[in-house]
Amino acid sequence: MPISGIILQKKADNLAKSLGHMDFSASGSWVERFKGRHNIVSRAISGESGIVDSSVTDEWKERTLPALLKYFSPKTIFNADETGLFYKLMPSYSLNVRGETCTGGKKGKERLTFLVACNMDGSEKLKHVVIGRFANPRCF
Repeated sequence: MPISGIILQKKADNLAKSLGHMDFSASGSWVERFKGRHNIVSRAISGESGIVDSSVTDEWKERTLPALLKYFSPKTIFNADETGLFYKLMPSYSLNVRGETCTGGKKGKERLTFLVACNMDGSEKLKHVVIGRFANPRCF
């Protein structure tokens, strides 16, 4: 569950009040010092790795995959994946001088979608294919 500085601040205030410390106030600077003391940093949230059941993937890697791979050589097994290049998108995080405002604008949505592929032993890497520049490609 994502936790922001504001949630941490509210929970600290609630905990202090429940413990009888009515003079405590978790300010923004208190949150920053707390994060510094406990090596807490802000990170971008990405991926859906928590959804995958590792027992299912472990079983597949140990039993099913080796049974499939024994019929093929690594030179004939290819992997392909698509990736998007948002060429007008600004970074989602920025460093800024303390006290100054950091504002952004609309996020750029223009993208190119590429298909990249190579074989298992790396001896053959196919040329990248540009799939297109569509908001909703039909293939997806």
